[in-house]
Amino acid sequence: MSSCPRCFSLIDGGAAYCAVCGRPRVVESLRVPKEQPDWQRKVLQVLLMVLSLWLVVTVTVAFLREAKAVRVSRKLLAENRAQEAWSLLDPFLKDHPRHRQGLLLCGQATIRLSLRAEAKQCLATLGEESPELAKQLGEDYRQVLTAQVRAQGCSVTNFESLLGWAEELGDPYPASVTAGLDGVVDACRTARNEYEPWRFVSVLGKKGKAVEMVNKGYVPAIGRALTQARYGDAKVLAQQAVRLVPDGASAVAAVLNAERGKVTATVGTLRQLCTSLASDARYHPGSSWCFPAAAPPAVQAAKDGWGRGALYSPLNPAGTPGCYQGFDVISYGGDGQPTANDRQSPAADITCRFIAGAESWKLPGEYWQERGD
Repeated sequence: MSSCPRCFSLIDGGAAYCAVCGRPRVVESLRVPKEQPDWQRKVLQVLLMVLSLWLVVTVTVAFLREAKAVRVSRKLLAENRAQEAWSLLDPFLKDHPRHRQGLLLCGQATIRLSLRAEAKQCLATLGEESPELAKQLGEDYRQVLTAQVRAQGCSVTNFESLLGWAEELGDPYPASVTAGLDGVVDACRTARNEYEPWRFVSVLGKKGKAVEMVNKGYVPAIGRALTQARYGDAKVLAQQAVRLVPDGASAVAAVLNAERGKVTATVGTLRQLCTSLASDARYHPGSSWCFPAAAPPAVQAAKDGWGRGALYSPLNPAGTPGCYQGFDVISYGGDGQPTANDRQSPAADITCRFIAGAESWKLPGEYWQERGD
């Protein structure tokens, strides 16, 4: 005897169909499934919980490790501690070679450490992952390259290799290297070193960029010297630039002519004041001259080529109280004060003197009055 798989009734073992429910005896799948033991269900639940917890912990640890590497590196870079930042980023990027923020920080750290191969790779990979972040990193590269050239001071060491590496990156990076040449020119002038600039010109000349020493180096340095009223330095730098790179003479003349134009304007203003005061009948009653002690209104309102007021100084008291036989009208120019070596200054204490009917002038050296060098 056996049981029916459907109704579990006892039937003849040789029967093909159940005599009670009529179902075929071979359909074993119709038997009611056996209920799972309670202990087995609890074991499976515990195993599932342990597996879930392990997965959560693993993911959390990986996330925290990633966040820490990026977060700490960013802070270290902000504190100018690039070497420490790179010591964190290097192993991190080996595990996460295409992490965007990691690549951005990688480039910022390596360019400051002059790790040029790594910096180039970080920029290239970041460009594939995020063009926007790559653009941001490129701007950082350009600023750092300019700063590195200026930091070299009056030394051509590493300049050629740095320029060559920038050319490998392509435009606009070479221009960022030459943009730092103004710092080189200032440093060499401070050190009174006239040989090292020639070496810079030699390096640039090999790449057909000798004129960049003038355009990016001497011209900004001369302009800065003029703004700071360091006229002696401006003249020396201008003459040196034309001597080293004759093709840059026009660029040097352009920055000097702006200052020379102020001299011309100042001379014209003072000449007009002298002429108007000398021809004013109020100051020449009869055969004598009587100029006031205080500046006349026309002098008070006048401005020189640098936008400063002209100075009035009465000369030679006459017999009548408050009367003077002559005057000086003076401009101190860009520095706004008397200059010890005034022939080196484009202002040179420009003075129009009128006394007893005679006019005379004090002017700067011819270098500041004529075009060219």
